[in-house]
Amino acid sequence: MKYKFICPIFEDEICLLIGGKSEADKFCSGLELTNNHRGKCTEIKDKSDDTMGYLVWIKEPQLYQIMVHETVHLVRLIFNAHGVPFNSENDEIIAYYQNYWVRKFWHVMSKGLKTV
Repeated sequence: MKYKFICPIFEDEICLLIGGKSEADKFCSGLELTNNHRGKCTEIKDKSDDTMGYLVWIKEPQLYQIMVHETVHLVRLIFNAHGVPFNSENDEIIAYYQNYWVRKFWHVMSKGLKTV
């Protein structure tokens, strides 16, 4: 499953990819994934128009904790790309921005999961 989002602040494109390693390899060669990986966040370049974006890959939709982990990397990458310091002085904005992505991603990841 692949979902695209546009950052409301910086207008960057973020892609959330949920699926196995082979699906991630097809979408973005060069991720250097092993079978032990359960998630990854990286910058990606669109070959058609040379724009930068970000890919967050989660192996399975129930891996909430992996998604939360990867959103920290996503926020750091986006902030660094736009000259926003990723440090303790900005911890409140970092937390709010990460929370935004956690909510967005979990909204699509949780659909169809069985509850116990």
